[in-house]
Amino acid sequence: MDLNAFEQAAGRHLHKLCIEISTRRVGSRGNQDATKYFRKTMDDLGFTTETQPFNCVDLHQGEISLKSGEKGFKAHISPYSLGCDLTTELVCASNLDELQSLEAEGKILLLKGDLTKEQLMPKNFIFYNPESHQQIYRLLEAKHPAAIVAATGRNPELAGASYPFPLIEDGDFDIPSAFMTDIEGEELAKFAGKTVTLKMEAQRIPSNAENVIARKGSDDGKCVVICAHIDTKAGTPGAVDNASGIVALMLLAELLQDYQSEMAIEIIALNGEDYYSAGGEMVYLKTKKENFGSIMTAINLDGLGYKGYPTTISFFNCPQLIEEQCRVSINKFPTLTIGEPWYQSDHMVFVMNQVPAIAITTAAFVEMETTIAHTEKDKPDLVDIHLLAESALFLMDLLSHINMD
Repeated sequence: MDLNAFEQAAGRHLHKLCIEISTRRVGSRGNQDATKYFRKTMDDLGFTTETQPFNCVDLHQGEISLKSGEKGFKAHISPYSLGCDLTTELVCASNLDELQSLEAEGKILLLKGDLTKEQLMPKNFIFYNPESHQQIYRLLEAKHPAAIVAATGRNPELAGASYPFPLIEDGDFDIPSAFMTDIEGEELAKFAGKTVTLKMEAQRIPSNAENVIARKGSDDGKCVVICAHIDTKAGTPGAVDNASGIVALMLLAELLQDYQSEMAIEIIALNGEDYYSAGGEMVYLKTKKENFGSIMTAINLDGLGYKGYPTTISFFNCPQLIEEQCRVSINKFPTLTIGEPWYQSDHMVFVMNQVPAIAITTAAFVEMETTIAHTEKDKPDLVDIHLLAESALFLMDLLSHINMD
């Protein structure tokens, strides 16, 4: 194998996904172009491909203006918010008791403090949805404010590195909403009880997206699934999160172009890990869950290739033989190591359905999540192409040994 040519191919794929395609936000033209590119790559390498289309919502956002008299405030339109043009009283709540007792109907509601410590999971998100979040939603909808402005700090566990982060990112929530920094929120709170004007240009656009499943091997026996999410948040090139994972899948597919065996291999570009309704994951579960019993293990790639750090492998209820072989294969590649389990990605779709899983990411996962993920900083120059090539070679080595057992 010509390793230099292999790495050059990785560079071309990364450039295509992050530079030539300007966004991979679910429902956008860029997202559709990315899945077409992935599918064509798999078709050209001799895989049998299928798509799983689903309806989704894209967004258009224009200007936002938030003022009280001559005093202006810096704010951002929440993703998937509806637009508004309001002049009304500002009211404020910083905890559940204050929100419960507040008269907010027809007013602009500023949320801050305990109510905005972490991003609210979307109303209909099934994978993780704490009661505390649902309680806030119920109160907001019962209070009927005309619009919501959330003052937020940092919440890397749920919102990545964004500061401020959108408290609400939900196309199923119909109260217009904006967000601002916690510092700006304290300034706005001084105007509680006064008249505030909020204008937001925003609309939801019905659209569509798809997963792409590429397969080789028998349809009758055991299967190994290798997946990565192809979508991004709005406003980020999404190089480490997660063009790098998709590139590694395409490199692996190149290694597997002559593959012939009874054990099936499915390489999947999932489309929705960074989307409020996880649309791709939901349609995958709906159409493929009955086949989960045939999956020997599911391997998820998300956030790998971060320059300057090794790639880590973690296990979730894997059979002993597969975990042992994985450890043997890891030892052949100096940029790979065993890491701690983490739970913020698509491997949990399989784990929650009793499918053994392996997750592959960067050893600097915490740093990447708190400083890079979901921001405009996530550019291709952060990705070490050699790390992606070694990850693909590792997967090929692992698959070849699993296939012999």
